[in-house]
Amino acid sequence: MKAKYSKQHWLHFSENGLCLFETGPGKDALPYLDIKATLSADSPLSAPAAHMRWVRQHAGKRLNILLSNGLYQLLLSDVPDVPEAELRDAIELKAADLINYDLEDALIDVIQLPSDAYRGRMKMAFIVAMMKTPLQQWLVELAQHGIRVDIIDVEMTQLRNLLVFHQTVPETGILQLTANSSRLLLTYQREMVLSRAFDIGLGSLIREQTVQDGELELTLDSAESSDIQLESLALEIRRSFDYYEAQLGLGSLGEVRLLCDARYDYLADELTQRLGVRFSMIRPEDFMTIRLSQMDLDPVNFYGLTGSVYREALS
Repeated sequence: MKAKYSKQHWLHFSENGLCLFETGPGKDALPYLDIKATLSADSPLSAPAAHMRWVRQHAGKRLNILLSNGLYQLLLSDVPDVPEAELRDAIELKAADLINYDLEDALIDVIQLPSDAYRGRMKMAFIVAMMKTPLQQWLVELAQHGIRVDIIDVEMTQLRNLLVFHQTVPETGILQLTANSSRLLLTYQREMVLSRAFDIGLGSLIREQTVQDGELELTLDSAESSDIQLESLALEIRRSFDYYEAQLGLGSLGEVRLLCDARYDYLADELTQRLGVRFSMIRPEDFMTIRLSQMDLDPVNFYGLTGSVYREALS
């Protein structure tokens, strides 16, 4: 795989803020992720005019847009048996049954699963869906201020990019652990075939937690609770593995990469022991430079953006 990188500017939307960042080739032959500016805001996607001054202050004339997982739906659907020319229209009609708003108000994209999935018995696809109006309003506002949008993408495909660029076996997965949740993505031959989110995060998995009590810092041992939560997470992952092997018919997972704060690398060993599949840490700082605009920012909070570095290399 030949890596190719060019400088690109991104505007990332989450449910509670905005982030402007840049990706590109570094002088040391490693790509870089440069966090230019961050802004805390409730539901920024719904208020373009309120945030345009901030965007203009930090952005150039061209942007890519990246949407966090909470701002769109990822739906799994069978693919109708129709001629290729009619396929997209047919899938959009399928989407109409799966979303809770009118199809005319929806933006739809489709990611087809490999033909080997489900042992070739049926064709399936992921449908990426979101409300059209908020994003349209942002595009209009940006255009009125002379900012061109080249690409609109979602976090899920960036997580897939990160995994694919660094995978060592064809049947592999990645588990991203954040403070309050986790996401499992499984691939086959570099294509995403399964994605699941769990309401179990590092906050409930780590065995010792430091809390503030007035002027004192107390370390609480929560080993019993964390073991229960880890077992619950392992059970959900096992169900995903079983679905991958039995229903999708794609064989056994060779490895799963764990994306989280390196301080919790022991979780890779714990999951390996429970599930019988090798879990290993993936540390973005080992293969890219992460630059932060503020000293108080933690690079771990931007791991979900690191796959954007490889979008061009994998296109």
